Amino acid sequence: MFVVLFPVPAPRRFAGFRPSIDGIAPVPPDALRARMDQLHDVQAAILGEEYLESHRVIRWPLGRIELPQDAEETGPDCADVFLVTHTAGGALWEAWISLPDQPLDPDRFVSWLRSDQATGPVAMLREHLAGVTRQVLLAQGPDEVFPFTVLRLPGDAAPLEAVVADHAEDLVRILYLDRSRLSFKQRVIDEELARDFCLRDGGISLLAGRGALDLRVGEGLGADPASETVLVPRSALPLLVSIELLLVERVVLRLFLEEVAGSAGPRSLSRLLELKAEMLDGLAEYRGTVAESNRFSAEVTSYGEKVLGLDLLYATLTERLDALTFDITTRYQQKTNALQFALTVVLGSFQAASVAAVIASVAYRQGPLLVLAWAAGVALVAAAAITALLRRRLR
Repeated sequence: MFVVLFPVPAPRRFAGFRPSIDGIAPVPPDALRARMDQLHDVQAAILGEEYLESHRVIRWPLGRIELPQDAEETGPDCADVFLVTHTAGGALWEAWISLPDQPLDPDRFVSWLRSDQATGPVAMLREHLAGVTRQVLLAQGPDEVFPFTVLRLPGDAAPLEAVVADHAEDLVRILYLDRSRLSFKQRVIDEELARDFCLRDGGISLLAGRGALDLRVGEGLGADPASETVLVPRSALPLLVSIELLLVERVVLRLFLEEVAGSAGPRSLSRLLELKAEMLDGLAEYRGTVAESNRFSAEVTSYGEKVLGLDLLYATLTERLDALTFDITTRYQQKTNALQFALTVVLGSFQAASVAAVIASVAYRQGPLLVLAWAAGVALVAAAAITALLRRRLR
């Protein structure tokens, strides 16, 4: 089975899909219920019921998209698609693609999963979802594809260690979506296979910048008896849930980075403070420990933030935000200083004019115009003197 993720921006207040969208059939109710129940149970175990009840991340069923079958009838014929949204505006199209039983063939799998293969199912699915993204989410994309490959071997197959040894390079090729005929160096293969996040015997879970893979021997793909729906084994879903959070947070980081760096970014101190509050809330999953409740998710999250570029994005965002903060606060301080300068000049000249008016009124009791002239002249002289003195002190 493949679970293919397509990161896209989405409205912060997404309210769901309208009843029907051209070219997309509804997922059969039993199949939809079986998958949603399975995902809810795993998410509750990893993220906690309290987090699910906060509705920060919501999964919306879009429907079933038919895919063209290949000549050998070994490829997928449809994909059940969901939209995973985050309250900060990030989202993922999530396509569940089941396959008939077949031998492990990295060339075939990679040709299906690469989005630059014009006739491949994932490329066609991406093209279809691009239209839905423009129509429903009023955004562009998806530009990226992140496949999660779930491989299951029957119980009478060789032990996992023997399978991995025999197909080590095949697994890395699928993980990298590599279609080159040149072999990997053994060092590269050993490093990737050693970075195994699975904590159980008989399984291996791998994560890279372009995809993820979960392999297990002796555990078949599940099926709901009532719906005949092919379900991903529960053991593979913790990795998927962790990857979902990482990818959606990457979209959120990019959205904030675009706002900070764009021409429509914050230009006032009040908007800057609002943006910082939005960032603290929107990046709670990245900054917090939501996905670090156990050893597995903690290790996957820590490595995923690095290999998927979240750490670099966050560092860049922080750097640009600091520069923007310095610029805005500097301009604000300059305006404040200019106002204080003006007030000092005005108040000082007013006080000098008041004293001059009192003195002049004694000398020119019958000449109010002369009193006003003296007051105005003293005020101008005092303003010029105070301005010169302040400028000298500022230098």
